[in-house]
Amino acid sequence: MHRLRTCAAGLLALGVITALSAPTAIAAAGGSPQQAPARSAAAVRPAASTPGTLWSTQLDFDNNGTPWSEASFAALKAKGLDTAEIDMPWNTIEPSQGTFNFTELDQEVANAGAAGIHLVPIFWSSGWGGSPANWVTSREVSSTGVQSPAPVWWDPTTEPAYLTYVTDTVKHIAGAAGYGGSILDYGFLDAQWDDAGGASGWAQADIDMFHTTYLPQTYGTIAAFNTANGTAYTSFGQVPAAAPGQPLAAVYQKFRVWSVQTTYAALTADVRAVTSTPLYYYFGGHIGNAVNYANIPDIFFALAKQYNVTVIEDAAGSPGLTLTFGSLARAYGVKLAQEWTAPSDSTQLAAEAVRWISDYGIGLPEGGGEDFFIHDGTQKDTVGWPIYTGWVNNLEGLSGSYPQQPAAVYIDFSQAYGNAAGGNLGSPEDAITSLWDGNQAGFAVVTSQEVNAGVVKLSNYKAVFPVNGTDANLTAYQKAGGTLLTAGSQLSQYAPPYATLANSGVLQVVPTVSSAGNSAAITLADVTSGTAYNSSITFHYNGLGVAAGSYHLVNAAGTAVPQQAVSGGLCAAASLQPASLAEWHLVAGAIPAGTAAPGNCAASVPTPCGTLTANQSLAANQSLYSCDGRFNLILQGDANLVLYEGGTALWASNTSGTSGTRVILQGDGNLVLYTAANSPVWASNTSGNAGAKLVIGNDGNVVITSATGGTLWSTGTGGH
Repeated sequence: MHRLRTCAAGLLALGVITALSAPTAIAAAGGSPQQAPARSAAAVRPAASTPGTLWSTQLDFDNNGTPWSEASFAALKAKGLDTAEIDMPWNTIEPSQGTFNFTELDQEVANAGAAGIHLVPIFWSSGWGGSPANWVTSREVSSTGVQSPAPVWWDPTTEPAYLTYVTDTVKHIAGAAGYGGSILDYGFLDAQWDDAGGASGWAQADIDMFHTTYLPQTYGTIAAFNTANGTAYTSFGQVPAAAPGQPLAAVYQKFRVWSVQTTYAALTADVRAVTSTPLYYYFGGHIGNAVNYANIPDIFFALAKQYNVTVIEDAAGSPGLTLTFGSLARAYGVKLAQEWTAPSDSTQLAAEAVRWISDYGIGLPEGGGEDFFIHDGTQKDTVGWPIYTGWVNNLEGLSGSYPQQPAAVYIDFSQAYGNAAGGNLGSPEDAITSLWDGNQAGFAVVTSQEVNAGVVKLSNYKAVFPVNGTDANLTAYQKAGGTLLTAGSQLSQYAPPYATLANSGVLQVVPTVSSAGNSAAITLADVTSGTAYNSSITFHYNGLGVAAGSYHLVNAAGTAVPQQAVSGGLCAAASLQPASLAEWHLVAGAIPAGTAAPGNCAASVPTPCGTLTANQSLAANQSLYSCDGRFNLILQGDANLVLYEGGTALWASNTSGTSGTRVILQGDGNLVLYTAANSPVWASNTSGNAGAKLVIGNDGNVVITSATGGTLWSTGTGGH
């Protein structure tokens, strides 16, 4: 039996985790990282431990009371999977405290191994059938006394008993050929402090831990606490376990965050002490749950880096959440797996399965596989399973990285640490999804905790867009010369799109660029339940980040698709039915002779490169690039026509806020910016020159020339 883990292994100060070679800190909002006391030897991960990659589905613990057979696992293997997860019932494995029954589990591990499948137990402390064990009777409560289905987090008997159950079970099966690692959870399902959507953590044992351990370790003395919080208590026992909205609520919220970090660290350290096999963390819920659940992504990624664990993003159907987690995975160097959880609207099952599958490339190069929830014969299974298994081999074959641009979206997480004035965490991933739908580009997503801990430096980005407010980190970045964006539409100036679509919300494009930068695998997904996409896609070389050279597009069979060269890229015709996927590849070499030209590109993208001819135009957020891709003339969403070299503005029409929506080189040679009501707001004043054209030179000068080659107007920005 384990002693209470905080006594056995020492406590981690709020937000601090000792990393592999140097401390990695997750600081509280507005505070400095604190160094943790030394961990016991069990906390040092074995050098041979490896993060896991799974191509998997989740199963119930058994098949209606009997072990899953070798044939059932062989059927999964035949579909291209290599792992299967089973939901562990604590009560079945440990029917009375200290008495274990591994008979059925052993049979399932053996059957999986015989079929070439690795079995991954999912350990739940509560929320799934059979967990907690029947002999665990304590229950969490909210600040208002509402009881949770989860055991009391810091129950002095239950907490160490759960760690013993997990560790002893893993130790028992870790050497079996059919064992594939374990998924570790604590609290309610994979949502930590969740209490039916609210927040638990006010059981007496939790409050006792707050008084006797957390406060003394964090502050040292009551005098220091009083100084920090403007109070006059004479002992830590007098400090209230404040509910949300009450004075000192931030102090108790930090304790709840610390509890998640400390318990997961202790659980992982114990398991790592007995096995170097793959381990996984589920991240359940959404960013908007961070205050109630304390499911703060950086906690899991920092621990995952320390103990070599793969993070599984639950509800991976949200591009905004996947963009966030993909960026975190790259920053921390942690593998990211993605799980599909079906939507409640059954009419969207196929479309959401397609979206989840196409999102996978966003996490590369840190791909950790896919997890299908759940193979149980229900409608979500019968609809989603064929889509998943029909595409899993494509996903397994992806190699490379999602495009990366020097621009970031920033999320302030300080509210989750008790800062009531911090940025609203309601649904930033939805805002990020909207940004990406309108500008499918490789911008990063950075959290305040990454910056506080030194994992990410904002100075590495040419521009940052605050999705939920401006905090001290962003203020410092701006004062140091960084560009703080005020509108999401400005992102395209610094993170040019890798693909431009005829409309948003129907098709999503996810490229995986090879490590050599000379090719890309492209996943196309129609993510609607009833709208086909039959239009053009324009791919931009600078947005993809590929090396200079000639390219063309082929389908999965290697056949060139209808396409034509355009300014800085290729325009191709795409035809996808609702809720469907397609695989394309960008490969080196000129477009093969005889390749059909798409009929719907000429009007949407100007050609040849770097040129506007009579009656060609740019719509809002559409760009024209120089032939070498270095210079970009864009009509921004704020109606300003701007010439950029990378992220540096060289010239502007100074028309922001004028409601301009379209700039056109008219047939008379005049370049005019119009509003949606066709009112002119700016012009080059070069009318009377039929046959004129606009050219962005490779020297950075934008010139309107007459039909005879004379210069009519220019930005005066040559010489670059």
